[in-house]
Amino acid sequence: MLKILLVEDNNTDAHLTQDILADWSLEQFDVTHVSRLSEALAHLARGRFDAILLDLSLPDGYGLSTLGQMQATNPTTPIIVLSGFSDQTLAIQAVQYGAQDYLVKGQGQPELLARSIRYAIERKRAEERLTYLAQYDQLTGLVNRTLFRDRLIHAMARSKRLQQPMGLMLLDLDGFKSVNDTLGHEAGDNVLKAAANRLKECVREVDTVARMGGDEFTIILEGLAHEDDITRIAERISSSLAEPFQLGSREATIGVSIGITIYPTDDHEIDELLSHADAAMYRAKQRGGNSFQFHIPNSPPSSALFSNPS
Repeated sequence: MLKILLVEDNNTDAHLTQDILADWSLEQFDVTHVSRLSEALAHLARGRFDAILLDLSLPDGYGLSTLGQMQATNPTTPIIVLSGFSDQTLAIQAVQYGAQDYLVKGQGQPELLARSIRYAIERKRAEERLTYLAQYDQLTGLVNRTLFRDRLIHAMARSKRLQQPMGLMLLDLDGFKSVNDTLGHEAGDNVLKAAANRLKECVREVDTVARMGGDEFTIILEGLAHEDDITRIAERISSSLAEPFQLGSREATIGVSIGITIYPTDDHEIDELLSHADAAMYRAKQRGGNSFQFHIPNSPPSSALFSNPS
């Protein structure tokens, strides 16, 4: 059964829509009817609906702004506009604002409305899938390079606004090539997935772990109180990834080299920040790997940006 939220202030139109859906025998619909936009938003805040049937003329909302508010607060729920006007221009604008379809009230057989709801749900799922593929790494499920850069931009802005230092880590797995060479690429993929899970376990939920490609990862650490916080996390990561990875009857052992820079002590744009973290990571690798190094900018010591622990 599909849960439908019908947002319609005209009771006659609402009953007509409910009767049309009740006449459709191939699928059952559980319809919740509200007459105001505020009521709709309250229902959506309390529970999940499979689709929304939305009238654009409500007592507390009119026109495309009604659709805009609904879309902004519930971007994952498909919306079908039900209008009293057969207006091609408005229909196109509604789709551009995020609606999955635009139907004229009372027109068409039950099949048309039921099919529109089902297609809207499937289109929304496909849209979310494409968004996921564009922003997340398919192998590990981590944030990918594109979404990482977007999150880093916002993290840098928050760091300056809140005057809270932000740590940026660049990590490269030591000895990973030998896993691929000796155990095969499937084993290498399993190590990458397991390494990704260990990295997430080493940081907080508010932090971002991303896969940049190959065996290279990045981590954004926000809301830090002291430089020692970064050191402890780096040590935790090094210890975690040094533990053997069980691959069936075999096991693989790797390490990790970590380069770290602190913003805004290192007050540069994204690419230069990444370059500094990368240089620090290579220094760690040149010292034998399975260790971490901080980038030291030509500015006051990074510890000056942290408050003294109480």
